[in-house]
Formats: sequence, C-alpha cells, structure tokens
Amino acid sequence: MAFRATCLLLLGSASSANHGYRSSRPWLPRDMPKDVVTAEMLVAEDDLPENFDWRNVNGRNLVTSDVNQHIPQYCGSCWIHGTTASLNDRIKVMRNGQFPDVMLSRQVLMNCVPSPNKSLPPPGCDGGDPWMIHQYLKEHDVPDETCMPYQAKNMECTPMDQCRNCLPGHGCWSIKTWTGYGVSSYGNLSGEVAMMKEIYARGPITCSFATDDEFMMNFSQNVMEHEGVYSTKKTYTEDQVDHNMEVTGWGVTNSGTKYWVIRNSWGTYFGSNGWVKLERGKNMLMSEADCDWSIPRFEGLDEVLAGKVLGSYMAGMTTKVESEKLKETLKAPKFKTLPTVLEQSRSRTQESALVETFRVFQVALVALSLLAVGYAAGKLRARRDSREKTQPLLGHDY
Repeated sequence: MAFRATCLLLLGSASSANHGYRSSRPWLPRDMPKDVVTAEMLVAEDDLPENFDWRNVNGRNLVTSDVNQHIPQYCGSCWIHGTTASLNDRIKVMRNGQFPDVMLSRQVLMNCVPSPNKSLPPPGCDGGDPWMIHQYLKEHDVPDETCMPYQAKNMECTPMDQCRNCLPGHGCWSIKTWTGYGVSSYGNLSGEVAMMKEIYARGPITCSFATDDEFMMNFSQNVMEHEGVYSTKKTYTEDQVDHNMEVTGWGVTNSGTKYWVIRNSWGTYFGSNGWVKLERGKNMLMSEADCDWSIPRFEGLDEVLAGKVLGSYMAGMTTKVESEKLKETLKAPKFKTLPTVLEQSRSRTQESALVETFRVFQVALVALSLLAVGYAAGKLRARRDSREKTQPLLGHDY
C-alpha cells in the first residue's frame, strides 16, 4: 500500500516534469546544406531487413554503455543523453567496434552548448534539443567523459569546466590539450522508412518523444500486455513532446507487431535493462515526427591510436612522437576490419542473386536433360521400329 501511495504521489507530479527536451526551432530553422549526403541516397527500401539491431550485428555488439541522466540529482538533460548515446555508438560503428569505446563528455556539452536565444546562458539541465548539440559540434570539439564526468547541474564553459585534473597538495587545474570529438555533417528527418534507412546506413539516431505519466510509471504493466512492446491508443501533439531517446533498430513480434528498439537514459533499472520496444509505424508517442542524425569526426583519436601523440599527468596530450620505431610500439592493437552493414547487405543481395541464378540454371539443366532423354528414347524407338520392318523375326525364315 505504501509503494502504491508513493507511485500515485509521483504520478501527480510527473506530468510537470520535462525530461529536458525543448525545441530550438523558433530560433534555429532546420536548413541543411544542399550537398549533405542523406540515407535516402545510400539505402533502397527493398534492402531494409525485417529485423535489425545495432546491439547484435552478426553476433557483435556495436553500442556503448548505458547511463542515467538523473544521477547524482534530477536534471532535464535528455537532449544531451539521447544525442551523446547516438554519437558514441556511431563512433563505435564507424570504427567497427574496435578499441576504445568512446563516451563523449555529457557535462561539457551541458556547460558549453549555447542557448538558441543568445540572451540566455547555456541551458544545460533546463533543456534543449539535438540540433543545438550538432550545430555546436560542427564548429567545436568536446573531450570524453574522463575529462569532465557528469555532474547533473549547470556549470560554466571555462577551460576548468571542460577538462581538469587534481593532485593532493596541488588542488585542481585545467587540462588544455585533449582528444577532441565533433561532427562533420548533421541533419533532421521524420517518418518510419527514413528512420530505418538512416539507422541501417550509418548508425543509431536520436528522436523526440511524448513520454507521459503512463510511460513513466506504468511501463512494465503496459508491455506485459503487448508482447513486450509499449503501445497506447492515446494520441499526442507536438507541444506534449518532452523527451529525447536513441533509436538503434527495429523488429517484429511473433504476432506481427512492428516495433522500434530504443535506449532510454533513466538507468538500467528502467524497462528492459534501460531499453524499450515501442510500437512502430504509428508515430507512437510522436516517435516518428522529429529525429536527428550526425556524422562524428575523431581525427585526434586516430593520431593517439597511431602512436603519434602522448599525454602527461599535468599537461594532457602535449608530446608529439617523432620516432617511427616508437610510434610502432605505441600503436593500438589492430583488428581485422569487418565489412560495413551496407557491404554485408550488398553481399547478401549478391549471394541471393547467385543462389537464384544457380536455381534457375539447375531447373534449365534438368529440363534440357529431360528433353535429351526424350529425344534419345525417341531415336531408339525409331531404330527398333526400323529393324522390325527390315529384319526377319527370330526363329522364322521368310
């Protein structure tokens, strides 16, 4: 009874809690450059498989770790978490799952991504959207989590609040040189097929959702009634959108219900180890109305892994390695490069075409063989008939 009363109390206040999504459209129009390559150019709808999930691509996991936006305190930073989740995973996808797993600093983005309304400070816990982050990362780099861990509070965009280190007796100081990450391109999309194409071609995307009281407090009961897929008959409007989450794939239940595979940012104790399945193709929770993608860049990481740069405790990544022999020693281990998803798709398509061609060839060969057998049998019959007419029957002499 006490637990039920607590849930009811939370339900009463949940509707007033915005998880961090606040649209920047009034200030930042969604105008993409004409030369941007979209997934529409990369994938045909017929190439999309019935089921796909970046957590299991031919038995390999290509997503990074889960986090919680509400620890160590409540913070409306879903826009940060949903976007960094996609960026982290896309870096892993682009690098074919090789070492290391990169986790961009959520706190630095909180501190530094500016408000679309230039008269206000960086919004941080007060909310924003993925477009703001991608626009910032097009011009600026951010470090990973080891430079500035998540604090779940608004801070300042100073060198000290972007990357720091500490030492007993010396206090803390800013690290001015670190491995940076940004984006080379970004865009916005909507609709089931467009989402699937972008996910399949280049990696997970970030979408906006209207996550109401039922989703927050009654998720488990809902999915147990719908084959593990969250579904509701409610309809929502744009002004009810309050959350950003990462979408990493899709599938179909045994009974034929289509769903999205989604990573939330409320800890692994929410949903299925932090993940949810949401009914697909019906714009459930406004899930298919507004999504963002970007192409990460990480030139600095490539230099470090190639053994060209070394860092120190006090100064960060400051030492350039000149010796080629030393670079070879410092290089990160190399792994066999895996084919990309598109290459795998083409390979499967080519393999299917070859199998179909071989099948047709087999059918034709069998048909030709039957014709040849029929022709040979006819010739033998004709020869036999000819002999019967020109030669005496055995035992008789005419």
